[in-house]
Amino acid sequence: MVKIGLLMSGQGSEAVGMGNDLYQDYPIYRDTIDQASQLTQLDLQKIMNDADLLGQTRYAQPAIVAMSVGISRMLTDAGVSTAGALGLSLGEYSALIASGMFDLTTGLPLVAKRGALMQATVEAHPGAMIAILKPDINQIQAACETIQKTGETVAIANYNSAKQIVVGGTQKGIQALTTLFETLEVAPKVIPLPVKGAFHTALFEETAHQFEQALAQVTFKEGVYPVISNTTEQPFEVASLQATLTAQMYQPTHFATGLTQLAKQEVTTVIEVGPGNALSKFARQTVPQLDRFNISSSAQFETVVAALKEGAH
Repeated sequence: MVKIGLLMSGQGSEAVGMGNDLYQDYPIYRDTIDQASQLTQLDLQKIMNDADLLGQTRYAQPAIVAMSVGISRMLTDAGVSTAGALGLSLGEYSALIASGMFDLTTGLPLVAKRGALMQATVEAHPGAMIAILKPDINQIQAACETIQKTGETVAIANYNSAKQIVVGGTQKGIQALTTLFETLEVAPKVIPLPVKGAFHTALFEETAHQFEQALAQVTFKEGVYPVISNTTEQPFEVASLQATLTAQMYQPTHFATGLTQLAKQEVTTVIEVGPGNALSKFARQTVPQLDRFNISSSAQFETVVAALKEGAH
């Protein structure tokens, strides 16, 4: 029996023109984007087609969430049933809205507030992030601790899969860490990421507690399916949702563990919804037995729905 888990895109997956064909072809998607634009007082369709705007955290975050929620609504409308969901960082908000733990009316202004606060932090305290391929976690942790002793912030920010983690920190800290790696007998492979902030590190702790005030105004509900938290590595719970989403901003994400949790819930198929396909790659690296799809275009949506109907027979 096919059991479907949704994977919700995080920041960094955005691309100019994302969702344009969906906006043209599917009224339910178009209505979602238009409603999200009204709720945030942002022209999200314009933002999705403007490289300068989309490159700013304050605009990219609501745009990505609106797109992901729009696609999830298309799937529901097509009769696709969901058994669970997992988002990467920002994508958790898409998953929580899609599951019903809070609605679009509440969720989109919250995401816009989060994006604006994080943008301000990026401007006040610029940071850097690097992806490390095939990491030796103990080696990376020891190297981070060496740099931390100099007073700079560096820490593992994202445990994406067994084959990729991300380290974030101050610009000086990341530069020192990269230099330290070059002195090691076996230097890890490092890829600089095109971001200006060190998300999911201590540099965002003060921002998180500012955002907590906005979270305190929200009433959360039980979702129609479980959403796995990047922070606790367990399904979100209504009673602790405010605390978990606060901690999420400055603690590392554990996406790989979330994937294994979905598999333990007997999910057989994952569908990545939103721009990009990075999460599908992490799924292949972490739980290779899962069937994988991703939807960021009309053609992909039609292919996925047809494949699921074919598999149901």
